[in-house]
Amino acid sequence: MIERLPVKKVIGATEARKNLSQLLNQVHRREEHLVVEKLGIPVAAIISIRDYEQYQHFLAQRMLKDLGRRVGAEAEKQGLTEEKLFEELDRTRQEIFEERYADLNQ
Repeated sequence: MIERLPVKKVIGATEARKNLSQLLNQVHRREEHLVVEKLGIPVAAIISIRDYEQYQHFLAQRMLKDLGRRVGAEAEKQGLTEEKLFEELDRTRQEIFEERYADLNQ
């Protein structure tokens, strides 16, 4: 089954306030994404929690990809190979583990 995208609907802040319960039901059923305007200026969006979580996941993936690129560029500047980076990560991971759990070995 193909899932259809919610329809974007622009509403004023007054309408949002008056009809909030009904609008939340439509958003929850993923029928609509609401853009709330105040004095004709878009100020907020109301989307389902499912869509919000997907958006957060998308942002996290993008940030991780950007971080990977920056780390790769910095490693290249310093002349580090991928193998050396993995060795350094393993060493750092071991140090952190030992710092956190050293008292458990006593």
